[in-house]
Amino acid sequence: MKEKFIIIETTYPNLAKAKNLAKILLTKKLAACVQFSPIKSMYFWEEKIANSSEILVSIKSKNSFYKLIEKTIKEHHDYEIPQILCIDVNQGSVPYLKWIASKLDSRK
Repeated sequence: MKEKFIIIETTYPNLAKAKNLAKILLTKKLAACVQFSPIKSMYFWEEKIANSSEILVSIKSKNSFYKLIEKTIKEHHDYEIPQILCIDVNQGSVPYLKWIASKLDSRK
């Protein structure tokens, strides 16, 4: 396959907000699949170590949609600086990658 696929990871403070993002991305056909995992995070914030429970969101899409997905996350996020990381998919099951491609908007 010549299309380049990605996984974008972000975090949300709760499942309801994470699901809201997923519905937007899936409806716009910017993502084929969005997965949620509860996590515990420790990080520096305002010169202190902070702890929080969050939802890790993994978004399966194609590289050409990254900027649109990043923009959508920023528009629908409460965090001042949301985590938005893009991971290139170098290999994967061909049938699964074809499935991803078939669920995305082919006009964009």
